[in-house]
Amino acid sequence: MRTPSPSSSILVQSVSKSFQRTAGRGGDLRERFARRVRGEKQPSGVFLALEDVSFTVKPGQPVGIIGHNGSGKSTLLKLLTGILKPTSGSLAVHGRIGALIEVGAGFHPDLSGRENVFLAGSILGLTRQQVRERYDQIVDFAGLTDFMETPVKRYSSGMYMRLGFAIVAHLDPEVLLIDEVLAVGDAFFQNKCLRFLKDFVKKGGTVVFVSHALGQVELLCEDCLWLDHGKARFFGPTEKAIALYHDVVNEREDAEFARLYPVEWEAQQAEKRRKDEEAIQKAQRAEREAQDAERVEQERLAAQEAERRASEALLQEAEAARRAAPTRARLTGVTLRDAHGVARTAFQVGERVGVEISYLFGRPLPEPAIGFDLFRVPDNLHVFTTSNFDHRVSYANASGAGTLRFTIPSLTLPTGTYRVQVNVYPDTTQPDWSVAPEDVLLDAVHFSVTHSCVTHGVAFLAVEWNT
Repeated sequence: MRTPSPSSSILVQSVSKSFQRTAGRGGDLRERFARRVRGEKQPSGVFLALEDVSFTVKPGQPVGIIGHNGSGKSTLLKLLTGILKPTSGSLAVHGRIGALIEVGAGFHPDLSGRENVFLAGSILGLTRQQVRERYDQIVDFAGLTDFMETPVKRYSSGMYMRLGFAIVAHLDPEVLLIDEVLAVGDAFFQNKCLRFLKDFVKKGGTVVFVSHALGQVELLCEDCLWLDHGKARFFGPTEKAIALYHDVVNEREDAEFARLYPVEWEAQQAEKRRKDEEAIQKAQRAEREAQDAERVEQERLAAQEAERRASEALLQEAEAARRAAPTRARLTGVTLRDAHGVARTAFQVGERVGVEISYLFGRPLPEPAIGFDLFRVPDNLHVFTTSNFDHRVSYANASGAGTLRFTIPSLTLPTGTYRVQVNVYPDTTQPDWSVAPEDVLLDAVHFSVTHSCVTHGVAFLAVEWNT
């Protein structure tokens, strides 16, 4: 097959086509006589098969045409092939046309399949030598090797379609016009034709494909023209064209069912209304339940917040009372330092961190414990606790101002933001010494941790992958 010319394209501008309904030709004598015997009137008037249709097909563009029977699809293809002339408007097809519009069209019934191949080639302007060069490809594609010497009048409709498509496809077309004929072929040959059409388009060929097989149209065509009673209702993406067509078909099927079976239709509509009402009631119940659940959750959160504020107020009150006492133990601050002793609030995973907790004791404390607690922000997850008591470091009888220091050799926290809380307990030798701290700094310091890797969980463990 020759690669189609880049100039192949179709331009249709405001095309209309009308037909005279009156049967006036001599060949219609028997039909007119039969109507007269039956007492029927002769049809008269003008039938508008196409009305003001416009669209453009670019080179290498596969376009589908869909619509109900009688919508004007075949008429439009016959206009594109030149079989018919438009009543008004203009159209142009650039490039050699290969058309397959009706099964068996263009075949001489008394000639063999081989003779019809050469006849079709001569009609298309090819020399006998040019047809002979393509003959084996045509026969192989059609799969009719054993029937090429048989008169085509003995062919089945499927054999007609096979030979017709093979001829059209292999006689150097640049524009292929295909109308419904694939419907009579078997599934294997239909798929073979669709593969051929896809390859044809990839090489720059233009395809106009008319079919009621919407799956084939969607598979082959990027854009689609939807004809409805001779009018172009939509031209654009195939998926949207088919969806719009389905919507109208469903509406008309409903209207036809209502006209033919009014009782059943009304029963069906009543059932639909009942189900719709049930669905609405179900949705309303779900919405009320969701609102109730949201209200309960808001009330829970409000109560939780009120409890937190009350607890915080009590804590602040107790803290204020403690601060008012000149002999109380007080924590004055927390400082975090890097390995070089520089105060910082941003660290990398694995860094060495020095912790300094400053205090001011208004009296000597028998055996104080200073606790260091770490919480993750914002979920307030308790991550870590340490104290001088845990590590058996004594500050017995400490008083006045001072600083407790300890070091975290490697910060094994995942990325995130953290809050430090410190507590002081005056005498760890007493029973239940940890029940009530004498002073607390809830938000002593906030710091962040970052890492180049993705981290998860509440701890960062060094891992070495073996490859």
